[in-house]
Amino acid sequence: MKQGAQTGDRRKGSFVGHLSVTAVLGGATLGLGAVTGVLAARLLGPTGRGELAALTIWPTALYFLGAMGINQAIVFYTGRRAFTFSEVWTGSTIIGLAQSVLVLAVGLVLIPIALRQYPPHVITLSLLSLGACPVMILSLYPASLLQGKMELLSFNLIGTAAPLAYAVGLALLAVLHRPYLGAVVAARILGYVFALALGYWFLLNSERVRLAWNGLACSSLLRFGSKTQLGNVSAYVNRWLDQLVLSIFVPARDLGLYAVAVTVALGVCFVPQAAGIVTAAAGSNASPEGARAVIARAYRLSLLWLLLVCALLYLFVPFIMTGVFGAQFAGAVLACRVLLPGMVALGLTQVLYEGARALGDPAIPSYAEGFAIIVTLVSLYVLLPRVGFVGAAIASSLAYGSSRDLPLFQRDNAPLCVNRAIGTIRVPIRIDAPPEITVFDLVRT
Repeated sequence: MKQGAQTGDRRKGSFVGHLSVTAVLGGATLGLGAVTGVLAARLLGPTGRGELAALTIWPTALYFLGAMGINQAIVFYTGRRAFTFSEVWTGSTIIGLAQSVLVLAVGLVLIPIALRQYPPHVITLSLLSLGACPVMILSLYPASLLQGKMELLSFNLIGTAAPLAYAVGLALLAVLHRPYLGAVVAARILGYVFALALGYWFLLNSERVRLAWNGLACSSLLRFGSKTQLGNVSAYVNRWLDQLVLSIFVPARDLGLYAVAVTVALGVCFVPQAAGIVTAAAGSNASPEGARAVIARAYRLSLLWLLLVCALLYLFVPFIMTGVFGAQFAGAVLACRVLLPGMVALGLTQVLYEGARALGDPAIPSYAEGFAIIVTLVSLYVLLPRVGFVGAAIASSLAYGSSRDLPLFQRDNAPLCVNRAIGTIRVPIRIDAPPEITVFDLVRT
């Protein structure tokens, strides 16, 4: 009876209710992101904004490369209750400490080389941001544990903490007229520290955690995470490879314009992101059939949202750039518009990826993202020398679209082609299409 009560408690609440909470707080996070984007751009200007993008993107890239998919593994095993809560927490914390050492070691060597064309103070600030990576890593694990328990209010509040603290810090800098790059980086780091403290406050008020080593739990986290990591890394590369390359080959001003264009375009994805978060949590706590129903519902809602908001943003983006960011960012309008078709595909993949992980197939997203990386690299090679950072926007949209439309799904090492539906590759969902099996009679001639 106790186990049944716990199961019912964790599954309580409707999909719409969880999605509403996540969407509202996701919208708040989006709003804070917009505020920080505007404040950073106005404080630093295009060149300073480009330097900020360059010095932060490399530590963040190393964090994602070393993440090993542990966040998704925590959600899955917490939802499935395969191990005790303390065993999952202990295993993830030990893994997080090992990740931190690895990321710091690689970053100390790589960052001075990658940013050698920038002034020394930019390299120094990038290394300072690298030092905050352990805080970034460990601050996400309490949130993932709470997501697995379906405590999505606490999960989303933790996600809002870092941008909120960052926004407050930038607002203080604006009021005090301190447009210094170092101060902006310090405000960003303090945001991560605040998120870590808030995360553990929620966690300790939710569960009595203790050190409980279980080698099987640790190995299971690593095994699940390794399957999803390729997809995570591929998705990160597809999303940020353009800025990584631009940080090496274009002036800081062009990178600043492009970073603002990406910030505005990504704003349309907060509803699909919220739908993906709820899909991962609800699907991990449901049967396979129930999980598929959740995925289909989240997909339809996300598609309608993306089509409407992208159309509106295409019309109003010139006014947003010049009226909010300032006339000096007018050059980012075209890049933002070019990115919008890719944002539709990106938002839908967020739902489908989380659905695949909830179904216990964390490796599925890797196949399409691997193909998209090839599209990104080839497109950047062809377009960047010819049309500059607008070429990077074209490359990103092409990559997002290719990962959405590749009509191949794989499960248990067997290829499966869904021959009539919407062309999705992630999970075997046929949205708004009747069940159908095509039968071929093979006749020997």
